[in-house]
Amino acid sequence: MTWNDNLRRVSLTVNGKKRNLIGGSFRGVAFFVDVSELESGRRVVTHQFPFRKNPFREDLGQAARSFHIDGYVIGDDYLAQKNALLTALDDTDGPGQLVHPYWGVLSAIAEKVGVRETRTEGRYAAFAIEFAETPAQTPVPVTSADATGAVSDSADAAATASDAEFAQKYNPNNLPSYALASASTALSSAATAMKNDLGPVIADTQELAALNAQATLIVAQASSLVSEPSLIMGQLRDAITALANTVLGAPDKLMAALTAVYSFDPGQPVIATTATRVQELANQTALSSALRRVFAVEAARLAPTVVYATIEDALAARDGVSSMLDAEAQVADDTAYGALVDLRSQVQQAVPGTAAFASVVTVTRRVSIPSLLLAYQLYGSVDLEPDILARNDVMHPGFVLGDLKVLSNAG
Repeated sequence: MTWNDNLRRVSLTVNGKKRNLIGGSFRGVAFFVDVSELESGRRVVTHQFPFRKNPFREDLGQAARSFHIDGYVIGDDYLAQKNALLTALDDTDGPGQLVHPYWGVLSAIAEKVGVRETRTEGRYAAFAIEFAETPAQTPVPVTSADATGAVSDSADAAATASDAEFAQKYNPNNLPSYALASASTALSSAATAMKNDLGPVIADTQELAALNAQATLIVAQASSLVSEPSLIMGQLRDAITALANTVLGAPDKLMAALTAVYSFDPGQPVIATTATRVQELANQTALSSALRRVFAVEAARLAPTVVYATIEDALAARDGVSSMLDAEAQVADDTAYGALVDLRSQVQQAVPGTAAFASVVTVTRRVSIPSLLLAYQLYGSVDLEPDILARNDVMHPGFVLGDLKVLSNAG
C-alpha cells in the first residue's frame, strides 16, 4: 500500500471515463483538492525582563489549528456545484463536518472563502478556503441573561433618577425652622422604622450595631439634615447597603423588612395656608416619596436573589415589589418615571424567571399523625417537616390532622 492509497477520493466522469481524484467535502458537499496546508503549533507568550539577555517563553498549550485548502469543482453542472458549496461554506451558522483528504473527519468553520473563475477555464471554479477547527463546540453560542445583574443595574438607575427628582422638588432655602419640622419628622420616622423593622432580621452583631448607630444618628441630626438634602438619601441608602452579610444570608427576610419599612408614617400632611406652608408641604411630599423609593428600590434589588420555596412565594414577592414601584411611578415626574417603570419590568422578568418551583397543594388527614411521619409519607424524607409545621401553624408536631397545605412534590 502506497502513501496515497489512504487518501479520500471523489469520483468524476469525464468524456465517458470515470476518474478517481483526491477530494473532500464540507457539510456533505463534495469538492476536489489540489493543495492542502495545515497551520498549527503552540501558543507561546514571550516575557522579556530588564537587564536579562534570555527571554522566558511561556507555553499556553496547543494553538488552534487551521487548514488552508485550494480546491475546485468542475463539470457541466459546475455552477450548481459551486452554489451548493458556497451555501455550505457561507450561509449556514456554526461549525460543520469537514472530510479532509489528509486529516480525516473534522469539525470546522470556513473563516475565509475565495472563488476564482476565468473565461479560459470553462466549467471550472477554483476555491481558496481557510477552515478553522472547532473541536467539541456547540453549533451556536449559548447565552443566558443575567437577571440579577439587570435588576441591580436598573435599581442603580432608579436610585439616581429618584435622587435627581428629589433635588429638583425639595427646596429648604429661606424657610424658617418651623417650616422644616414636618420634613424632620418624616426623616426621623423613616429612620426609626428602618431600625425597628430591619433590626430583627440582622444576625450579624456588627451590622446590627452599625445600623442602630446610623439610624440613631439620622434621628438625632434630622433637623439639620433636612437643610442639606444632598446628604439624606445617601446616608439612608448606605445604612442598607452596608448589610452585606445579611444580604447574602437572609435576602428574603431583609426584602420583607424593607417592604414593611416602605409603609412608614411620615406624619400628618401640612395644611398649605400660606406661601411658606405651600413650600413646606411640597418639601414634605418630596422627602416622603424619596424615602419610600429608597426602600422600594432596595427591596427590588433583592427580589431576584431570594431562593423561593414555591411559585406562590415568588409571585407574591414579585407582586409586592411591583406594587410599590407602581405607586412610586404614579407620583413621579419625567425625571424618575421611566427608570421606575424599567425597574418594575426587570423585576417582573427576573422573578420567578426560568427557575422551577414547587406549588402549594392541599392534602387531608382525617386521623392525627406525627409531623415527621407525615413528611416521610409525602416526600420520602423528613427534610421538609419544618415547612409543614410553619406553613400550617401546627400547635403540636405529634398531632397533625385536617386540611394541610404542603409543597407540590408531595406524593
